[in-house]
Amino acid sequence: MPRELTVSGIEAVVLDVGGVLLLPDPAAIRGCLAPFGVSPSDQECASAHYAGMAVVDELGAADFAAANRAIVRRFGIPEAHLEEASTALGAAYQQPWAPVAGGCGELRRLRRAGIALAVVSNADGSVEAELLAHGICAVAGDAAGSDVPDVAVVVDSWLVGIEKPDPAIFSVALQALDVAPDRCIYVGDSVHFDVNGSTAAGLRPVHLTAMTGCHGPHAHARRLGDVVDAVLGENLRSASSW
Repeated sequence: MPRELTVSGIEAVVLDVGGVLLLPDPAAIRGCLAPFGVSPSDQECASAHYAGMAVVDELGAADFAAANRAIVRRFGIPEAHLEEASTALGAAYQQPWAPVAGGCGELRRLRRAGIALAVVSNADGSVEAELLAHGICAVAGDAAGSDVPDVAVVVDSWLVGIEKPDPAIFSVALQALDVAPDRCIYVGDSVHFDVNGSTAAGLRPVHLTAMTGCHGPHAHARRLGDVVDAVLGENLRSASSW
């Protein structure tokens, strides 16, 4: 059964990027898959991303090719075009991603309540700039005078040379936050990368399941706002009811 999300004593929230703050741009997905006769809606594109992460979790490995095949099947592309369409989808994932609706506002709520923030992402070296460009968050001082929520650090795996689920990547964020790991929540959309990595580092994981189900023995939330509500003491519910 899912574990109840324990929020007492939380001083910081650390966040993944993909599936939490950014999602693959639906327009890019539609453009790459148009030759195959499909045009998924924004909602279908978002749902497909989480379904792909569920495949990675089921395999327990970073097999994005398998995830892409599952996604294009979900869009109804025939098996005869499966590999070609999967490759095209991979190209869409390499284009700039789009903000998850409401993400900036949720981070702003946490910062106004005095909760420290950090980001830990498996990325390509550009995620800090991408988050700033979208106005989602900025490393403290990079957006002085604006209403962009500040974070202690954006840890990009390509830049630090460590990838989740290696727990060592979380130590970079913990050092910048100067907060004990058991006083930090880590929010991510994958068991393999996020729950396993953050648990090994001593943080309290929350699996953002969004449009997919999960019955693992860890805390779950449907959306980032549910986590923020819990941390701020609003509408606190057990994870099993989310």
